Amino acid sequence: MLFDIWGSDTLIHWVGWAMVFIGLIVLNEKLEVQQINDAAQRIMNIRSRSDVMGEQVIRILDPKDFINVRETGRSIRNRRSYLAEYNRYVEETITYDKEYRIIICIMRDVTDEENEKAKKEEFSHRTIDIADKVVEKQMRVVQEIASLLGETTAETKIALTKLKESIADE
Repeated sequence: MLFDIWGSDTLIHWVGWAMVFIGLIVLNEKLEVQQINDAAQRIMNIRSRSDVMGEQVIRILDPKDFINVRETGRSIRNRRSYLAEYNRYVEETITYDKEYRIIICIMRDVTDEENEKAKKEEFSHRTIDIADKVVEKQMRVVQEIASLLGETTAETKIALTKLKESIADE
């Protein structure tokens, strides 16, 4: 078993560490908040646990997913979503425990990751725009050179043709 390799002290340490960074919200079947940890409070800017304990989840989150998980029994796993009211991105798992009649939401704040991803995408778009402009400019230069060469070639051809004709006429 995996936990036997770690040992109980290590497991307890890991769980304690994870709970500092991983948000946890527990709801009853009526979608009332039964438990919320510090990390979830930080994610949703909740000052005190007592502000939400016993309250409907709609006060802090959209209840649609919780209702869906409760009614279908199908969990949502590791889905990324944007919580606009908190200006945060989270990766969340929502599951329903029929035996205890609770809905558990585990969320991890991935705002920094998503912001970094957006910066990289913006940089890529800017790079592509610059490359497109450079290619466009280069093509104009090439066309101008070709045009100049084409005109010079035509002028030379005309002059040589006239010379040829005049020599032939003599």
